[in-house]
Amino acid sequence: MKKYNIQSIIDWLYRISTLKWFNYLQDALIAAFPIIVVNGFLETILQALMTDNGFFVVIFHLEHFVASNAVLINQLTVLVQLLQVFANTIIAVQFSRNVIKSLDNNIACGAMAAFSFIILSIKLGQNHELIFLIHGVTFALLTGLGVSKCFDFFGSVKNLV
Repeated sequence: MKKYNIQSIIDWLYRISTLKWFNYLQDALIAAFPIIVVNGFLETILQALMTDNGFFVVIFHLEHFVASNAVLINQLTVLVQLLQVFANTIIAVQFSRNVIKSLDNNIACGAMAAFSFIILSIKLGQNHELIFLIHGVTFALLTGLGVSKCFDFFGSVKNLV
């Protein structure tokens, strides 16, 4: 088994932490942290108490509680999914606002990142209902990066004309 030098790993982590992209990512995650915590709490309640094989349902034999609260379970599931989309939208907005170079356009860039992420997250269902696709944080970061780079590119093109 290969032995790793702890000091080289610490140096590598320090170099990563000093990158401006890491700071942009950190700021975006800090902005979305409260929503992620609430979402995690609701997801834990949903999995432990509202599913047929949840921890508390199995231990305390609450199968009748789960069967009689189908509407509550559906509403809680929708709330968890919407909070995931909302947290990822905040991450896309914050990341795009931090990445853009000109401070004049950062509000417009953040709004465009939110709009782009939500448009990319919506799918039309069979009965013409809107369905939110749950994309991860990586997709939110890529959306924010793409929108901010488009703003920088078109801003530099506008300055050339």
